[in-house]
Amino acid sequence: MKIEKVLNNNMVLTFNTEGKEAILKGKSIGFGRKKGDEVDRKLVERIFVQNDKKDARHFEEYFAKLPQEYWDISEQTVDYAKSEFGIQLNERTILTICDHIAGAVDRYRDGIILRNAMVWEGKRFYPNEFKVGLYTVDLIKKRLDISMEEDEAMFLAFHFVYGQLNKKEPENLELITKIIRDIIEIVETSFQIKLNAESWDYRRFVTHIRFFAQRLLQNKQYETTDEDWFHLLKEKYPNSYNCIVKIANYVHDRYYYEVDREEMMYLMIHIEKVTRDVN
Repeated sequence: MKIEKVLNNNMVLTFNTEGKEAILKGKSIGFGRKKGDEVDRKLVERIFVQNDKKDARHFEEYFAKLPQEYWDISEQTVDYAKSEFGIQLNERTILTICDHIAGAVDRYRDGIILRNAMVWEGKRFYPNEFKVGLYTVDLIKKRLDISMEEDEAMFLAFHFVYGQLNKKEPENLELITKIIRDIIEIVETSFQIKLNAESWDYRRFVTHIRFFAQRLLQNKQYETTDEDWFHLLKEKYPNSYNCIVKIANYVHDRYYYEVDREEMMYLMIHIEKVTRDVN
């Protein structure tokens, strides 16, 4: 693999085996190198495959010129998310985080502080991602001596949600969050309780609803259903089943989506656990 262009001391442009342009990042990978030199594979830490020449040009003109501190914070944050919470992200998430940090630093230095209307919901529905956001804000304080607020931590947290969902459109995240909020409200109203947002059962329930919302928006359903198991759960957990019917009606009326019985079974199990944690 040969160097096509040296972008800076830590980045070079090359072509992968499929003929696509790729940015290789690693400490000193471009130092003292020139076009045509062989890439030192031992120095490669990250690989960013570019989908088209426009992507590669944008990377060269923008990302390659960002301060190394922004990259260090982004990479440390991604590694923290993976090691502490098992959050698996696509490689390009580092780019979006690095870009966000650059913009946030500029804003804060100019005295512009944006408020995030989804902080409360984000803390509740994406607690691990929010903790990663707080970790990032703490790194920014330590490395750049800029103090950022919870609002910024939540903005950063959403990048980790986007990376897991592999969605490009922010409106999908907002819609998924709304679906989670509405279903939680249906459960709490149906059982006349306030769910314990700190419990593991609650977090598992929210995670399940999140992926259920993904399937809903993609109009995907489970392919098989165990009818015997469904009827057994229906009889065993009548209150949870009644709640599921309300959720199914809500989903059908709002999103024209039919909740299949397989999904009903999973929701019943989660609802039974999460409500039992309160009672």
